[in-house]
This record gives sequence, C-alpha cells and structure tokens, in this order.
Amino acid sequence: MFARVFYCSGPERHGWSDAADAARCCNGYRLVRGFEAEPDGTYRLVRSWEPATEAVNHSPRSAPVIDADPPINPNIPVRHMAFFRAASAETEGSMEYKTVLAGLLVLRLLDKWRSRVDGDRELKFHEFVAVKRAVEAIADSPVRRILGEIVNTISAFTDGSADTRVPKLIAYAQLLEHDARYDVSADVYLTAIELASDRELLPLCYQRAGVCMRRLGAIDRATELYRDGLAVAAENGDQFWLLRLRLSTALLEFHKGDLPEAERQLDGIIVDADALGSPVAAEARHDRGQVAAARDQVALAAEYYYAALKAYADPTLKLRAMHDLATALVDLGHLSYARTVLSAVHNSGQPDVEFVYQATLNLMRIAILAGEQVKFDQLRRELAGKRLPGHQRAHYHVFVGQGYLKFGDPAKAREEFAEALVVAQAHRVYKVLIDADELLKATPDERRPPWSDPSPRPGLLMILDEISHRRGEFAEAIE
Repeated sequence: MFARVFYCSGPERHGWSDAADAARCCNGYRLVRGFEAEPDGTYRLVRSWEPATEAVNHSPRSAPVIDADPPINPNIPVRHMAFFRAASAETEGSMEYKTVLAGLLVLRLLDKWRSRVDGDRELKFHEFVAVKRAVEAIADSPVRRILGEIVNTISAFTDGSADTRVPKLIAYAQLLEHDARYDVSADVYLTAIELASDRELLPLCYQRAGVCMRRLGAIDRATELYRDGLAVAAENGDQFWLLRLRLSTALLEFHKGDLPEAERQLDGIIVDADALGSPVAAEARHDRGQVAAARDQVALAAEYYYAALKAYADPTLKLRAMHDLATALVDLGHLSYARTVLSAVHNSGQPDVEFVYQATLNLMRIAILAGEQVKFDQLRRELAGKRLPGHQRAHYHVFVGQGYLKFGDPAKAREEFAEALVVAQAHRVYKVLIDADELLKATPDERRPPWSDPSPRPGLLMILDEISHRRGEFAEAIE
C-alpha cells in the first residue's frame, strides 16, 4: 500500500497525519493555538480543538476519508512518486514506513507553499502542525532533525524571512544517499534544483542526482543530469565542478563497459586537475585504478589506489581507496596483505552503509578464495537480507555463485550466476553482465583461476612492504 493521509470531510478535504485531527477538522471544531511559558523562560507552542459555536446545532459529518493511493491525473505526473514507492516497500506502521511518510509529507508541504503568502492566499497553520506531528512521530535521528528544520524554513519563508530551503533539502538528500536510498535521494536533489536561486549550488545537485540515477541503473537520465550540470558549471566558471562532473561522465562510460573511453577521459582529467592543483586529481586516480582493474591490469590498479590513498585529505575517501587496494591485492593473490588492509578499514568505524556492504562482499570473496566455507556461509546470510544497491547486488550473486562452485554445489552456482545476469541487466552493470555470462557458460566444467600470479612491479612491492610493516594508514591493522 501507499502512504496513508487522513482527509477531513469538509469541502476542502484538509490533509492530516492523524485520524483524530481529521475527524474534528471542518466537523464542528476549530483549532486553537497559543504559547505557554516554560520554567527556563522559553515558550512552547500549544494547540487544542474547541467546539465551534457556529456549528453547535449542526449535525456531524461522516468520518474522515483515508486516501491510500496517490492522486492520479492522466495529464499530471504524480510528484515524489519515489517516496510513494519507497513507502509501499515498507511494513505499514513500522518506523521505516513512518520515516518515509514524514519525508513525503514535508515535500508535499513544500510543493504547496513554494511561493510567499500574498493577499490571495491564507497561510494554513494546521497544515504545518500536521506535518510537524508526522516528523515528531519518527525516531530521533539526523533525518528527523533535518525534516523538522525544513518545515521551519518553509514556514519562515512563506512569512517573509530569508530563503534557506535549498541548503536544508540538500542536507536531507545527502542523508538519504548516505543510507543508500538512491531513489528518494534523487527526488530530493531534483526538488532542490527546481527551487535553487543560488546557481552555485546547482552543479552539486546535478552531480549527486546523476550519481543516484546511475546507481539505480537509469543511465540515460544520469547522462542528462551530468550534461545539464556541466552547462551550469561552465556558465559559473566553476573549475572544481567542471572537473567533478567530467569525472562522473567518465564513470558512466566505465559503468556502460566502454573501458577505453573511460580511460581516455580519466587520463585527461588527471592532467587538467594536476595543472590546476585540484583535489579532483586524487579522485581521478582512484577511478583510473577502477578502469585498470577492469582491464585486468590489477597491479597497475593497486598503484593508482595507493596514489589516491596518499593524496586524499578526506578520511572517508582514504578508506575507500584502502578498500579498493585490498580488492586488488585479493585479485593478485596476496590474501594476507588484503586481510591486513581490510582490518585497518574495519577498525576505522566507517558508518557508511554502502561502504560496509562492499567491505563485507570482499571479506566473503576472501573466504571463498581461502576455502573458509563456514565464514562464507556466515557472510552470505548476513548480506542476503540487506537492501543492496543494484551494482552491489549483482556482485553479490556472482560471489555467492563462485562460493557454491568452490564448495562443490554447481547447481546452486548456476542459479546465482543466472540471477547475477538478471540483476546486472536490470541495472545495466555491463562488466558484471559479461562476467556472469562467462561464469554461467563455464559452470560446472570450467573454473577460472582464483587469482593471478604475483606481479614483479616495483611499485607494488613497495606497497606490500608498507602494509607488511604496518606503516602509515595501515598502522591500525591487526591479524
């Protein structure tokens, strides 16, 4: 079911998040509001319903109507449909459901009060109170706090105060993206784009919305968003965002499987970013490592990851480069070194759920290669119930298939490779699509080598020595 909203029985059908409020609204009661002083000298808002004197002799109307579905007009697209879909995927009444519903109600309030109140429009105080109550009903969290702040900024804006809605919307979108809720996050970024009067904020919104769309497999839409973002960044003369959006465009080529084009674009970005002294150079080297790994140049990839690790100033980005370095070391057969690096990553306390999922995927892969069936089964079950993004879900099925193949169950392996094909096709993860197809064709008669022969590259030997002696970023690692 879709998110529920309670409507009063009056002609204007006012929307409420609580059935009791909807039953009283336009049904013989009026909402009274005021303020009460607290012992510390502050004031708090209080509200109550009182019988309306003009309605004493009127018979009560029917009960409030529950609108379970979003209003559909064949000529008008339903706004924020991503939130309706997200709510329908949750158990009705659960905290997850209430949290999605609160976000939807806040955005619909924003839609209704996009412009300041004028003489022809009356500010409906009860609408803000209803949304506030929906927000207060969810668990205390950064999402609850930012939603409350958005309601306050909408109210302040309509009352004539400065407009701070867009920065708050961006903060909300970033929280959703951090939790891998890419569908609703993209919706909020796009809403921010519609409202933004400060053009300096637009490139960020276009880029992050495009990233969310790419992770959802909507490649064409991501391409459009990056193109629009590049145009705005060029108009603004913003070299940083020009490089970031070029980087995102190159990653689209990588995602689509055009590795030579992705490599060409990334090499150009590295040259331009180095010339400008831009921090984007570290990100470009990191992504260049991804392309090298996909082209089976794994030792070269490890060197790019290591270079990015040393260049990053952001601790989170450092950890991502360390994680990818561990992945490359697994491919090269250096399992003990990879475990050391992943141990350092694990002890960092990184809260990003997508990052945690990716680390767990790689630990499962190490368990497969090391022949640790009990550990493999434990990690497989741990990830099975998680809401993984499309690209991670595709990799999950490939790794699980490889695990079943390793531990002697080719029938289940074929099922997993077939499922990886379906997921990779749906999300347009072409590299996984090719790998899963090859694995499916080779099962059970052929098995690919678990890793390649050790590389003699001097750069890689230097990296392994630093890991072995627990220097620098690897100092926190334990066995």
